[in-house]
Amino acid sequence: MRRLSRAACILSTTFLAAIGFGALPAAAAEPTPQVCTKTAKTVEDGLSDFAKELSKVTAAADAGNMTAANQSVKAAGGELVDLAANLRTDASTADATDVKTTLGQLADEFESQGKSLTDMNSLQKLDVARIDALSDQMIAICGAASGTPATPR
Repeated sequence: MRRLSRAACILSTTFLAAIGFGALPAAAAEPTPQVCTKTAKTVEDGLSDFAKELSKVTAAADAGNMTAANQSVKAAGGELVDLAANLRTDASTADATDVKTTLGQLADEFESQGKSLTDMNSLQKLDVARIDALSDQMIAICGAASGTPATPR
């Protein structure tokens, strides 16, 4: 549990730290800095929702209610699937191919991991290594677009 909460925190913190832009109005094809700003908010919101569900898992498991814990695991997975859909929306507005590609891959991985969460056992097997690698790639893209060198985690 703690590893997953830590992973959610690391992902959102590093993404937000690398992207120091103000919100700009949406356009049909947005430059990388605007997509990075929007995506940072998408990731922050999605991982916050995921973490809320994880806290419900912990509370239910601590109370010995494994049925509720398993239901919350499924709900947490649903939050990752929702995050994936929102990342695809962000990617669809990008004017840069590398941003579209990386966000698409990141969305695919969040969706895959989210769909794999069916019960407490599956939660223990959650592997965020690919998400970390793609997040680092996106952080580098956003850092380069802002002129700020980004340091992967």
